[in-house]
Amino acid sequence: MKKSLIALSVLAAISGAAQAQSSVTIYGVVDMAFQAESNGAGKKYAIDSGEQAGSRLGFKGTEDLGGGLKAIFDLEAGILADSGASQGGLTFGRQSWVGLTGDFGTVKAGRQYTPQFYFFDAVDPFDLGFTSGNAGASTSTGGVFGFLSASSWRVNNSVSYQTANIDGFSAMALYAAGEVAGDTSANRSVGISAQYAAGPVYVGGVYYSQNDAKGVALKSGLLGATYDFGVAKGAVGYSQDKKDDNTIDRKGYTLGVTVPVTAADNILATVARLKDNAANGNSTQLAIGATHALSKRTNLYTSASRVSNDATVNGGGLAAFKGAKDYLFNFGVLHSF
Repeated sequence: MKKSLIALSVLAAISGAAQAQSSVTIYGVVDMAFQAESNGAGKKYAIDSGEQAGSRLGFKGTEDLGGGLKAIFDLEAGILADSGASQGGLTFGRQSWVGLTGDFGTVKAGRQYTPQFYFFDAVDPFDLGFTSGNAGASTSTGGVFGFLSASSWRVNNSVSYQTANIDGFSAMALYAAGEVAGDTSANRSVGISAQYAAGPVYVGGVYYSQNDAKGVALKSGLLGATYDFGVAKGAVGYSQDKKDDNTIDRKGYTLGVTVPVTAADNILATVARLKDNAANGNSTQLAIGATHALSKRTNLYTSASRVSNDATVNGGGLAAFKGAKDYLFNFGVLHSF
């Protein structure tokens, strides 16, 4: 009897240790907003999902493999909370990857964010939300990324390597296979980025090349920085997209600021300028917004933005037609869990 009790105690201890070495977290965001837009073709009012941050349901986990090595994964489904539909018709369209992490850095494989997503997220005070959307198109916002760049947020069939942080310096490399039989260049993507982030300073740069189905490359270069002065955080960014067949040839510039008014309130503002050489015209976006934290997990937000276009361009595809203006107003609530 005593031996049986001892054996059960040992098994319980081993089971508890095993459970402590691995974990799975269920998390998510529910974001809903009222939107009003005038895009040159008329006014529209809508109740939309995911304007500050995309509504989502996710499952992420880690297992301690010993020696500092861990297995990690993230499955994240985008949800259109206004209708209950899935984002883009995909089960886990936001992220779907598995990887290993340790002192050497992190390797991930699957559907994941591109290096330029992390760059624009770092230099956009709106965190790629609020602006650059259309009323009635849930999860349509993209901030300065959606307005300035033609490259992708996420990529399928990819492998990435993220270095460990060394005194503020880190780098990322990504390769995505096109998976086209007989043509290894079709739909292929390759990217690399480097950044320094320490204290109030962030400086980053990205080079990314993504091929279309014919193997024609869209090449993107990005540079940017932020500095937190305490009373305000300033941001500056530059982007360039050029396709080898010259159908896309654009440069983008952005300036932004975040002003913490109180511990719960922030004011945000950006100005972005798109110079479209292929269309021989320019487009400008002005945006201002605010957030108010009701708790650590719930906040209110609002923003107003305006896009003005030359006759030959339609920046971000936001207006109804080239040369038109686009005005967008948001007011919403976000809850994370």
